[in-house]
Amino acid sequence: MRLSMYGMTLIELVLVVALIGTGILAAAPSFNSIVSKNQTTTQINELVTAINLARSEASKVSGVVSLQATNAIDNTIDNDNEFGRGWCVVVGNPGDCTGDIIRSFPAPLGVDTINSESDSLQFNAFGAMHDNSTRTFIFCAPGKDRLITVTPVGRSKIDNVAPGDC
Repeated sequence: MRLSMYGMTLIELVLVVALIGTGILAAAPSFNSIVSKNQTTTQINELVTAINLARSEASKVSGVVSLQATNAIDNTIDNDNEFGRGWCVVVGNPGDCTGDIIRSFPAPLGVDTINSESDSLQFNAFGAMHDNSTRTFIFCAPGKDRLITVTPVGRSKIDNVAPGDC
């Protein structure tokens, strides 16, 4: 009579489960870091999307369209975090997120600050900056600080932030 084995023993099963559990415990901190960086990247891209939306809408309506900080006229706003409470794209230059709102964006999560020279950005009918200036946004988040530059022609680009800017 020949004996054959058709399964695994309880000891083998416990060993496999222990090895899988150890692997998951080792990978969890790394996975959390990846999720955090991806969330920050998504929020940076949302700001760039808003800039591009304002630029394209200015060409579409043949007039000025603004990217405004949500609490632009609120006296409690932190001057080093103009866009940290959210932003909106509006037709014209109302100074805040009232009037003909095209789209509003909520405050980003897990971001320390979003610094800019002012609380608004205007594009003219040609999709260029209304005042022909270069504007920057410093996006400060744990582990992923970025500089968003908007050129006088309205193009935006993302770079690393210089050390000490956040």
